[in-house]
Amino acid sequence: MPPKLSPLLLTLLTLSLILSACRPAPAEVSPTPVPDTILTAAAQTASVRMTELAVPTATQPPPPTDTPAPVTPTQQPTVTPTLSLLSTITPTGGPAGGDKAEYVADITIPDGTDLAPGAAFTKTWRLQNTGTSVWTTNYALAFMAGARMGGPEAVPLTQSVGPGETIDISVNLVAPLESGNYQGFWEMRNAGGQLFPNAVFVDIDVVGGTPAAGGTAPPSGTAPPSGDGLVSNLSLSVDDASPDDCPNTFNFTASFTLSNASAITFELQASTNTPGFEFDLPGSQTEQFGAGDHSLLYNLDVANSVEADVQFHISSPNELTSNSVAISLDCP
Repeated sequence: MPPKLSPLLLTLLTLSLILSACRPAPAEVSPTPVPDTILTAAAQTASVRMTELAVPTATQPPPPTDTPAPVTPTQQPTVTPTLSLLSTITPTGGPAGGDKAEYVADITIPDGTDLAPGAAFTKTWRLQNTGTSVWTTNYALAFMAGARMGGPEAVPLTQSVGPGETIDISVNLVAPLESGNYQGFWEMRNAGGQLFPNAVFVDIDVVGGTPAAGGTAPPSGTAPPSGDGLVSNLSLSVDDASPDDCPNTFNFTASFTLSNASAITFELQASTNTPGFEFDLPGSQTEQFGAGDHSLLYNLDVANSVEADVQFHISSPNELTSNSVAISLDCP
C-alpha cells in the first residue's frame, strides 16, 4: 500500500506546478560563433576583392600589331639607258672655258651679196662675248679657212669687251677675179693664240668675172657650205666593251676631222637583239665646229644584261658612219 502524502506537501507540489505553467518560455538564443570561422570568411572576402581589382573592369583587347599587308612581288621595270652629250673636246691648244663668242648679226655684206670682180669691200660682223673672260686688245679675229680674199691673217680688237658685251669687227677684203661663190671663215683668237670653237664667215658671189676652171664650180680654196670631204677620219671607241661590274657606265668617244669650219649634224646610234631591252638615245643634234680634230664624249648607263652594237653617224655637211662598237654586259 503506497505511502500517503501529507496535506502540506501536497499543497506545495500543486503550487509549484501552477507557477511553472505560468512562466514564459525562454527566448531562443543564436549560438555564439567560433572566432576561427569569422577569420576564414574575412580572408575569402579579401581574396575575392583583390582578384576583382587585378582584373580590369573594362578590359580592352590589346591593340593589333601593325603587320604590313603581304606585298605581291612585282617585276622591276627595265631601266632604260639614257645617253647624253658630256662635252666637246676642241683641238689641242683650244681656248679656256671662259673664252666664248656668239654671232649676233651681219652689219655689212649679207650672205650671197653680188660683187664685181676685184671689188674692194669691208665685211663687218657683230659678236657677243658669251664667256666669262674679258676680251682685251690682245684678242683678235683670225682667218681660219676658205677664201681669204686678200684679207689679213688677223684683225686685233680695238677695245676691250667684257662678258655679255658686243663688238663690231671689220675685215677689209677684195673680191676674186673669177666668177663664182666664195666663202671665208674667221674665228676669235685669245691672247695665247688659241682659237674659239665657233666661226663666222663671209659669203659673196662674184658676177661678171673670168669663168672659173671647170665652168661654174667655185675656185680652188673655197669652203663649200656642204659637200663630200668636209668631214673625215670618223671613228668611235669605248673605254670597256665587256665590263665585269653591273650596273655599268659605258664611255664612248666619237672623233672626226673637219677640213673647214661648219655646222655638223650628228647622232649616236645603237641596236640590240636582247629581248625586252630598249635604247633611249638623244635625237640628232647640230653644232658649229671649227676646222681641225674634234671629239665628242658620251656616257651610257646600263643596269640590265645586254649585247648591242653602237655607231656614230654624221648626216651633214656630208654623210659618214663610224665603225661599229660591240658592247656586252652580263648581270646576274
